[in-house]
Amino acid sequence: MISLMFPMISFAQKTGGLSGLIQSTYQRDKNKDIDSESKKSSFTKKYKLQYQGSIYSPRLLMYNIGGTFREEDSKTEESRAGRTTATAKSRDYNLKLDFIQGTKYPFTIFTEKVELPTWTVQPTQTFQTKQTSDRYGLFGNAFLGKGINMRYDIRNDNTKTSGQAETTDRANRTFMFGVDSRKEDKFIDATYSYQHNMGRIKNQFEAINDAKVSVGLKPGKPTNFNMNINYNDNSYNEFTTAASNMNFNYMPSSDFNSNLSLYANRIKQKEKTGDFVTFYENSTYRLSQFFTTNQSLMLYKSSGDFGSDSTESLTVGLNFLKQMPEGLTFSADTTVNGTAQQSDMSKGRNSRSYSIGGRVSKFFDKINSEINGGGAYYLYQSSLGGKTTRYAFNGGIISRFIQNLTFQSLLNYSEEETIGDEIEGKSSYSRTKRIISDNSLGYFMQLGFRGSMDAKAGTIFEAGTAQRTFRYGNLTFRYVLRRDLSLNAGLNVYEESVSDATTILGSFGVEYRLRGITFNLRNELWKEKGPTGVKTRSKTFFQTSRPF
Repeated sequence: MISLMFPMISFAQKTGGLSGLIQSTYQRDKNKDIDSESKKSSFTKKYKLQYQGSIYSPRLLMYNIGGTFREEDSKTEESRAGRTTATAKSRDYNLKLDFIQGTKYPFTIFTEKVELPTWTVQPTQTFQTKQTSDRYGLFGNAFLGKGINMRYDIRNDNTKTSGQAETTDRANRTFMFGVDSRKEDKFIDATYSYQHNMGRIKNQFEAINDAKVSVGLKPGKPTNFNMNINYNDNSYNEFTTAASNMNFNYMPSSDFNSNLSLYANRIKQKEKTGDFVTFYENSTYRLSQFFTTNQSLMLYKSSGDFGSDSTESLTVGLNFLKQMPEGLTFSADTTVNGTAQQSDMSKGRNSRSYSIGGRVSKFFDKINSEINGGGAYYLYQSSLGGKTTRYAFNGGIISRFIQNLTFQSLLNYSEEETIGDEIEGKSSYSRTKRIISDNSLGYFMQLGFRGSMDAKAGTIFEAGTAQRTFRYGNLTFRYVLRRDLSLNAGLNVYEESVSDATTILGSFGVEYRLRGITFNLRNELWKEKGPTGVKTRSKTFFQTSRPF
């Protein structure tokens, strides 16, 4: 036996590959508020070792065996709660065997064991918990010819937890079987899965049956049809659902496109049963070079113990787009919608809405600038007395006349008046007006071939119903000193008038590679100054990593 196995093991060692990772990470967080302060530091060590090889031939058996070991020690100090230390470890062992890959009947056997012990020491007490998981299973395929493929997957997962919290012991078993066939523009896929979950301590049993069938057809070149049918049953909460989704797309030319969808669903609970059906239709048609029309229809119906409701909605729109000489572009659109809603739980409502809008823009090549402006009107009316009217106008200019410099100025005005539906003799009313001015200046500079700097500063003014001023500025710096050394830094400043607060966020990072070892250092500082005082947060992150 030994003489027969030794040549195969030797061959595996020659063709196999050893890989892994050695990594250490240090992180420190510090938060300071008006009347409290907290500090947290953690040090994490991670080791991963993986070996891949084959026995006799990769076509016969490929194996992958490995383990991952991780340990984290953390310390937290809070001005109110005191000091807490914690240690968390994890050990993960895994083995995967791939048999007869590249043939018609490949299959894989796998197993994994995970251990997660933790220790937490607080000023008044100590906690210890442990979680273990054992997983193993089998999955594979059988290619039966003529485009037919059979799939199977069998898995077992046992998880136990113990410690200060509630003790648990769960066993989860899953079985999946599927068949799919693909021929040219046609396909069918059927899958059935069964999941058996058992809580051993409380003797809780859960069985989940799930079946799904998908079909795809292409009856003709401009048509495409897809359908999905799904059934799911859960014995624990006595919940069963059966759903079907059908989609049909018709596109005879680039000028016309139509899509139909039908979704049906039945939900069955212990004491309730309900049916839900939704139909969607969307189409787009190009009338001419400049005009395009679109329309959409939605029909919804529900019945059963969950209530009886129905909704019918139709939307029709017309769009216009024309690009004129010398960089001038004009666009306009209008939309009409009608909706009817009925419910056995509330009063029925019919509503209609109208919208119209237009926009024009002009680009000037000589000064590399664009100016644009537009407006829109919207009206909504309900049979229950509700009404909404909205006006909106906007315009702006974007200029890159000076190299690397971008100037932007935007102005938006909107006014809205809303009357709510009358319910039990009462209705709501609101009216808002907003004027927003957004002005900013941006600058980008390339620092040789290895670096860049990007800066932007601006102010947003808001007037009308609400008064607000928001000032901001940000700076981003990146530079590659060498192929193995890079730097990055950032600064963001915000000032808000409503809360009367100023926020500063700064960051700095260095990444360095030396003989396969990567060093990564990041520092972040957040500071907010407001009427109630100063708040600060800082984070330091340092990691060394050596993959092989």
